[in-house]
Amino acid sequence: MDEQKLADLFRDAATDAPPASFDAGDVRTASRRATLRRRNSIAAGTTLVVVLGFGGVAAGAGWFGTNTSGSNNLGSAQQQEGTGADAPITPLEAQPPPKNNPGDASTQGDASKPGSTGLATSAQRAVQGCAAVDRELADALAGELSVPSELAVLPAESCSPQSRAASFKIDGLTVTAIVTPDSFEVPSGAQAEKKKAASGQDLYVYTQGDGELKGKARPIAEALAPRF
Repeated sequence: MDEQKLADLFRDAATDAPPASFDAGDVRTASRRATLRRRNSIAAGTTLVVVLGFGGVAAGAGWFGTNTSGSNNLGSAQQQEGTGADAPITPLEAQPPPKNNPGDASTQGDASKPGSTGLATSAQRAVQGCAAVDRELADALAGELSVPSELAVLPAESCSPQSRAASFKIDGLTVTAIVTPDSFEVPSGAQAEKKKAASGQDLYVYTQGDGELKGKARPIAEALAPRF
């Protein structure tokens, strides 16, 4: 068979072939679908890697660790309950708890107030007399003298422990007030005024030295008497 006949046969065979079932548009559509599926596969794989990595970090940091402290505490408590009844009582545990000492300052209800002499009111009544400044009397006397109550000083005289006393020194003049249920002797040379206080005790107000308040013992006593 010569080449011409062979070419004619191939030409006839190509002419008799059925038409194609797809065109260029179908090829482009299939290509886009394949590309989209490949991208989705890559994204899913990346997400899985991130999730697995986060889970590994969380597990290493103990974020998902179980809390065993509650169970351990419960087991310890149950063990103590099981052994507490059988444990022997030591001599120290058998002793009764110590009672509060009435003289212990930590058990007393009174507390020192800011600006006070450091003693509670009830304690002052028992020990002070003229050995400590009575804060209430000092405040009242300071108001009559128009001076700060923090300037109050101890009286130079002695008085009974049940007494209340306060004194101020103003420009060379000393003004003292004492409230007492007992007898009291005013110092020699002082200008004094004695009044019956509202509590039934005696109120003494006296001045020593020189100053413009030297003759003011009476009005001061009259002002303080109803308050004590």
